[in-house]
Amino acid sequence: MTTRPALRVRWVMAFAGTYTVLAVLARLTVVEGQAVSLIWPGAGVAVIWLLAESPRRQRFVLVPLLLLHAAVVWATGAPPVVVLLGSVSVTVQTWLTVVLLRRWCPSLLGAGGTESFRSPRTLSHVFAAGALGSLVGALLGALGVWLSGTGWDVWVAPAWFARHVTGILVVGCIGHLAWEWRTQPVPPRARGGNRVELVVLWGVSVVAVAAIYSQPLPIAFLLVPLAVWSAARFRTFLAALHALALGVAAVVLPVVGRGPTSGIESPVQQVVVAHVFLVAVVLTALAVGTLGDRIDELVVRMGQARARAAEQAELLAEMTESMDEGLVVLARDGSIERSNGASRRLAQRVRPGAPDDVALVALVDLVMDPAPRHTGASHAELGVGDVQVPLDSGDELVLAVNRTSLSGEGGGRSGTLLVLREVTEHRRGLRPLVGFASTAAHDLRGPLTAIRSWLDLALMDLDPAGDTATSIDRAQSAANQMAGLIDDLLAHAVAQAGDLAASDIALCGPGGALTQAAALLGPDDVLEVPDGLPGVHADEVALRQLFANLVGNSVKYARPGVPAVVRVRAERHGARVVVEVEDNGVGVDERERVLIFQRFHRSDSVRAGFRGSGMGLSICQTIVHRHGGTIECLGADPGPGSVFRFDLPAATSSAAPGPPVSPARDVLSSA
Repeated sequence: MTTRPALRVRWVMAFAGTYTVLAVLARLTVVEGQAVSLIWPGAGVAVIWLLAESPRRQRFVLVPLLLLHAAVVWATGAPPVVVLLGSVSVTVQTWLTVVLLRRWCPSLLGAGGTESFRSPRTLSHVFAAGALGSLVGALLGALGVWLSGTGWDVWVAPAWFARHVTGILVVGCIGHLAWEWRTQPVPPRARGGNRVELVVLWGVSVVAVAAIYSQPLPIAFLLVPLAVWSAARFRTFLAALHALALGVAAVVLPVVGRGPTSGIESPVQQVVVAHVFLVAVVLTALAVGTLGDRIDELVVRMGQARARAAEQAELLAEMTESMDEGLVVLARDGSIERSNGASRRLAQRVRPGAPDDVALVALVDLVMDPAPRHTGASHAELGVGDVQVPLDSGDELVLAVNRTSLSGEGGGRSGTLLVLREVTEHRRGLRPLVGFASTAAHDLRGPLTAIRSWLDLALMDLDPAGDTATSIDRAQSAANQMAGLIDDLLAHAVAQAGDLAASDIALCGPGGALTQAAALLGPDDVLEVPDGLPGVHADEVALRQLFANLVGNSVKYARPGVPAVVRVRAERHGARVVVEVEDNGVGVDERERVLIFQRFHRSDSVRAGFRGSGMGLSICQTIVHRHGGTIECLGADPGPGSVFRFDLPAATSSAAPGPPVSPARDVLSSA
């Protein structure tokens, strides 16, 4: 927190001089038989002075304020006890008001913020702070008058409170608005008052004040609508100045025996009533003005939000138009609402020369309801969700299709987003790769099997404690490691381009895909699978391999001495099922969470203590990608451990969600 610099000397002199001048003028209103003045506008100046000073330097305001007040009051003939307690009352009153303002209104200038009154709530806090400070000051000041024995009556305390709270609320508030006007940028506004209207307002106000204050009837309340007019059309600062002009005559005229309150015999009572009227007019203007400021701020923010939304919509349109993937938004009834340039270009390849809307309808029909012979279920090189679109030229266009349900108001389904990505060349190149990998793995397995057999025979004829036996044992371990690597390479090739036969598969229950993965657990390890997990639409062999790799990794990378606990969660989101596999193992460093899905990559934290080929997670990623999803690694919360989150197509029927949900959790273990 930065410390506000001290007031410059010229500002200190300006505040001190202003307070002194106002104090002298106020003392001129002392009537015969009274010890105190009828007005005290310097109370507002004192509050602004203390607000402008750093909180750590309050003594440099409060001490001079006490001395200045005492000097002026003593020089104008006040009794000594009134001088003493009156000076203390003004000092305490100012300090308490500023303390409350800094606590209740931290957004104010001088209280830690950068603005003046911007809401009726802030204004109410200012009024409460001024009233409490003035109440404490009135009690101290009235005590001084009572002890002096000069001019005491029941109106002394109310009159003291009225003149000081009026000074704080009128002079202090207007001074604070002027401070903001001078030092802060002018806030945007929606009110439209112009100079001509301002001149008319002041002209009408002068005539009204002259007419109302020149006659004895108490109809000064008719000036309040003028204050509302000013506050509703102009800035709060200008409205406050106008309200001050309307009400100041009500305070000045009783001093000279004129105005609507001239019928009240006691001059003290006259001025108290005038103070009430002045505060009412100014607070009315400030309340309407701050409410208008709040409305102006909301209107400006709404306009800015609309402008930002328009910019974002334009940016989003430009981004979607520049994408290589085709985007098509379907309404609930299946009609096309939006599309981007890539989707229209794909549609033109399907229906060359046709209008874009006609070509898009044809493309969407082929994608949403493809013939079985054009889907991934009948072509080994295609992934789940891939669709072959026949072209008029006789060729075929392979599209990776991703469907996402769009939520409308109330969470209901409002439409579907289709993402179309052309993968024709990529899918064509996968079939030879898997053939090559299968042939290579088969050809390598034969010699490797012979090597492992001869090593076993040689090891049987040697002394287990000899050096030769040790060397052969190491060779046998290397051969076993090579066999595992060949198996991983073949598994990766099959996962990338092998036959996929997608069907609805349950995740939990006796026949679920997770049941086989439980066999990988140790005696003390636990696999927690809640009942009622949603089913998926995937290739059963690939899905079992996916969970086997993830659960196997959880067991392999368990912390030493800590049994592995694997928790599986799944939740349906539209046409996809999001699955999370969480473990309590050693975890993955944040900077490694993307790299671990690369082939042969192993993180530094596990390379030294755990053996492996670095192919397991790459195989998982390939399986998930072929099912049109994504996979990511996250940190467990709370750690240690990892969470592998991926998505798969949701089951197309209600036959695969697993057994009925039971209140107990289905905990699988090898025990």
